[in-house]
Amino acid sequence: MSSEKTASERPSALQPSALFSAAAHLLRVTLNRQFWSRQTVVGLALSLLCVMITFAWTLHRDPSSKRLIEMMLVPAFLAFLMPVFAICYGASAVGGDREDRTLIYLLITSIPRPLIYLTKFIAAWLLATGWSVGVLWVLCTVAGQPGNEAFDVFLLPTVFGCTAYVSLFLLVGAAFRHGTIISLAYWFFLEVLFGNMPGIVKRISVAFHTRCMVYESGSALELGPAGRVAREMFLPVSGETARTVILISSAILLAAGMLIFSRREYRDLS
Repeated sequence: MSSEKTASERPSALQPSALFSAAAHLLRVTLNRQFWSRQTVVGLALSLLCVMITFAWTLHRDPSSKRLIEMMLVPAFLAFLMPVFAICYGASAVGGDREDRTLIYLLITSIPRPLIYLTKFIAAWLLATGWSVGVLWVLCTVAGQPGNEAFDVFLLPTVFGCTAYVSLFLLVGAAFRHGTIISLAYWFFLEVLFGNMPGIVKRISVAFHTRCMVYESGSALELGPAGRVAREMFLPVSGETARTVILISSAILLAAGMLIFSRREYRDLS
């Protein structure tokens, strides 16, 4: 315990250039470790499955951008693949080091804990967003002409959604020992179940706000929940409101995660 306090006090003696070099090295190590991991294998397998499903969908007699978005990209990519990528890299950024008992080596270095957490966030965000945008491009390319317009509709919501998801799941991984399991439980109950409930309860989910951004971006395609009943149950907000909520929530989650990571003792590492 005293060693952790000493480690938290030492970083102030380092020069900014040394802190930057240490953070850059940690970023490279984290990116390399997370990319060459079982999380990437799982993400790749799920991505290939969605690509095959999308290719089968293109054999439909009359494919269109609107149908591609409503039948494939919203349920398969936005509601499934994107949060899974964020769980894979967000929850394991700190949680993976904790489970492997390598987090202790980071805590005894001269890098301030908030900077360690921020570096982990950047690495997880780059991987989750890179994979999400890359898979989105592949899905839209496989879909052919309907996918060209769909990619433009989904690009910005994908970046915003990944930011919120990574902020949330990184916090869960830093606060709880089995962060990946808890993140999966959150995704299933709050994002999947609550996200499809009538009324405003779904507004606590990230998926709701990303869908609102998609519907506004694709307004020219007349996107939205199918059917009058579905529209009345969904109760969307404007795209600007959705973006604001996501940005503010991401900032709060990131700040809360830095605070928790800075003060937590992690006694289970010894």
